[in-house]
Amino acid sequence: MLLLTLPLLMMQSCRKDDPVDPFADNTYLVSSEVEMMRTKENIISVLTLAATQYQAAAEIIPDVVSGVNVYSVTYNTEFKGAPVVASGLICTPTAPGTYPILSFQNGTNTLHSAAPTADPQNLGYQMIEYIASAGYVVILPDYLGFGASSSLVHPYLHKESTVQSVLDMLRAVAEFDEDVAKDISVTTDCYLLGYSQGGWATMALLRALDEDYSSEFTVKAASCGAGPYDLRYFNTAVTGLTEYPMPVFLGYIANAYTTYDLYPNELTDMFNSQYASAIPGLYDGKHSSELINSQLTTSISGLFTAEYLSGAESDQKYLGVRNALSDNSIYGWDCDVPLLLMHGTADSYVMPAISQSQYDMMIGSGTSPLTCFYVTLNGLDHSQASVPALLAGYEFFKTYR
Repeated sequence: MLLLTLPLLMMQSCRKDDPVDPFADNTYLVSSEVEMMRTKENIISVLTLAATQYQAAAEIIPDVVSGVNVYSVTYNTEFKGAPVVASGLICTPTAPGTYPILSFQNGTNTLHSAAPTADPQNLGYQMIEYIASAGYVVILPDYLGFGASSSLVHPYLHKESTVQSVLDMLRAVAEFDEDVAKDISVTTDCYLLGYSQGGWATMALLRALDEDYSSEFTVKAASCGAGPYDLRYFNTAVTGLTEYPMPVFLGYIANAYTTYDLYPNELTDMFNSQYASAIPGLYDGKHSSELINSQLTTSISGLFTAEYLSGAESDQKYLGVRNALSDNSIYGWDCDVPLLLMHGTADSYVMPAISQSQYDMMIGSGTSPLTCFYVTLNGLDHSQASVPALLAGYEFFKTYR
């Protein structure tokens, strides 16, 4: 569930700081600003450098048809019944034409300064932004709690608000098409891509679009890497360990779920006192994952109370915790959308068995094995598998264009 990082790649970009007129008549799109303009030649040069480390990046180069303009946008959505202005990036080809949408959901990030709109030149985001040069309108939502909505505590792994905020950004693209990028036309065809938290978010979005919003959007294909789709399983597995290397994830879930009353329990019901008191201050958008890890502990018995470890799966006291984790999981369903699941076999952050179980549940629910696939990335851990999974997802989409 890590924010994607890549090796340093040099590129030329420019920023346009001219103010944009308000979009007073729009339902969703509130504002738009050009962040960067990239030429076709520049994109090819950087992809060529990227291919020295990730060979699959070279496979994007023949698909490049234009340069890319990157815009930061704000748009209307809602959270817990109240209106919220959220934000994200929209990346468009510079060549006039008609294009589908590719929605990218990023992995776990704890820093406000590392959200897509705050750092559009982040080299991980750049690789996703480049995909627009191959004939997509690419969107990168910030998620609630970042960018324009940074005053909110990020509702980490909260399914309803994640789906709603990304759905409303998809809706904002139609108004962006009309008001800003008038030389391109955006279809309602969508491709969904994500890894880690983003894999979970992509799976949640896929199910919502497939079952509830098919009249608005047609998902052509989706690719989900290493997502914690079954949060109840994830919690059970973690509490059964002696050591867990990413306590930042555990505190993040608990902080969000207690802040928004998804858990009826206090943090002190689950975490030992020194960590229960520290957790709320660690998720303020100013602490990196590495710093948060250093303030917590990898020892499961040191992090959690003995009562929680013995009763998490059975004690009535923790029924609300179990219910919240189940409610925010994405279980299998009968899906006709081509779906690729991927997971590194050496992943110690998110258990590979979760992806295997998700695939089994999809097939068991009626999804065809001719359209749903599970691919293991042998020997790769959570971080190492992120770029290969995303590039494989891009290649998967080409089959269905």
